[in-house]
Amino acid sequence: MGVLGRRGDDHYLPDSGILVVLDVWDSMDHEETSDNDAHPVGSLGRSGHGWLYVAGGDGPCVVQLQAHDDPPGDEVPDAWTDVVELPYRSPSGVVALSDLMSGPGEDHLKLGDPGLYRVRLAHRPLPPTPLPDDEDDLQPTDVWHLDFWPVAGEVEPPRWIRRARPPVWAPDPGWGSVLGFQEIEVANVIEWFGKPDGVSADEIDAWGADHHRGPDWLDQPLRQGPPSRPDWPSLGELAGQVDVPEPTTRRELLPLYLALHLISFDGLRYRAVEHPPSAEDVVQLPAQAVTFLKASRAVKQYTGYAADIVSVALWGGTEQTVASLAERTCASEVEVRATLEYAESRGLLLIDRTGDNLSLTVRSRRHAR
Repeated sequence: MGVLGRRGDDHYLPDSGILVVLDVWDSMDHEETSDNDAHPVGSLGRSGHGWLYVAGGDGPCVVQLQAHDDPPGDEVPDAWTDVVELPYRSPSGVVALSDLMSGPGEDHLKLGDPGLYRVRLAHRPLPPTPLPDDEDDLQPTDVWHLDFWPVAGEVEPPRWIRRARPPVWAPDPGWGSVLGFQEIEVANVIEWFGKPDGVSADEIDAWGADHHRGPDWLDQPLRQGPPSRPDWPSLGELAGQVDVPEPTTRRELLPLYLALHLISFDGLRYRAVEHPPSAEDVVQLPAQAVTFLKASRAVKQYTGYAADIVSVALWGGTEQTVASLAERTCASEVEVRATLEYAESRGLLLIDRTGDNLSLTVRSRRHAR
């Protein structure tokens, strides 16, 4: 495989979490994103006529673009944790890194003649690197490598080769919505920043000081105010349902978390529960709250993978079976079936079923109306 050119950025900042590659000429057709409500990047990345959107994350990352005259080999190094191949139609034959709010950058990469290309998108996280004391810039957290090569003949729909995480996310138990940001923050600190053997109350308090929450963070009083959702139970009502006093400080939230089965405590250290129960299974909530939680849970679980399936259909993969979709998208058949139901319920796809065969039609906003 001959390399025709390289471009890159060792400190690329994704715009709203999206890494963007665009054709350099203003001749793009964005219908695949603008006329359908599927998520713009899916679980990893999506592409179309002159555009490529990637789930770039929050921090700076290293991005490498390469143009080739031949396809890469079938072997993908184990270092890459996520790999997908996407079709890409280039109106100009020239691309550049960009962002959502402006046109392509000035460091252009010549792919070749205008036409159809394929891009292998590979991702791997970078290990944390301590910054020198006098260094303020954030260090890159990830590497993205994009290999483009020309293709002839029929378009092959996207194909996922490797995933670091399942395409369908674990269900959100909904406690963030039930408790609110202020009231769930300490539990999030225990989950996201706690050590494998747990975290002590003093360490939680120190985290607050280190992250500009002020001294004695755990003993600061909780801010008082009207509930964000007046029809939902208040903090005091939730505490009463599980027989603990109403918390007035962050430290007093810890017994509430224990009663709600969000954390465990061995007498010295707190640990997050790996699979906390759904909020509606622990406390009594009004019917509209349960409906909201279930709908929000489905969106978080399926929205990315549903967009992957929409991309397969948009690029000509309309005739499928559950087994063929599972193989093409690196998913289980259970995940495919559940996500197809979600995509239908959200108006993303029309699905005709004949035995094991599926015929997928992408619904535009015009169809939905």
